Amino acid sequence: MPWFQLVTGGDPADPNDWIITGKPSCTGVGYICAIQTSANANNKPVFTTPLRNEMTHALNTQMNTANVHLRSIP
Repeated sequence: MPWFQLVTGGDPADPNDWIITGKPSCTGVGYICAIQTSANANNKPVFTTPLRNEMTHALNTQMNTANVHLRSIP
């Protein structure tokens, strides 16, 4: 599955705010940086319920998961 990186200032819930990438570069401070999921026909991420749950879990625990990478937390 490909990785997608959130554009600067993007909305994590909006598939149009993600770009497909190789290895994500999660520098800077913020929240969700990158997700790993299937791509749709337009090369945008497919948000499944398990992925949304994993995104919430990563934010709540402030820890990366297998499919969700966070930016550095100060």
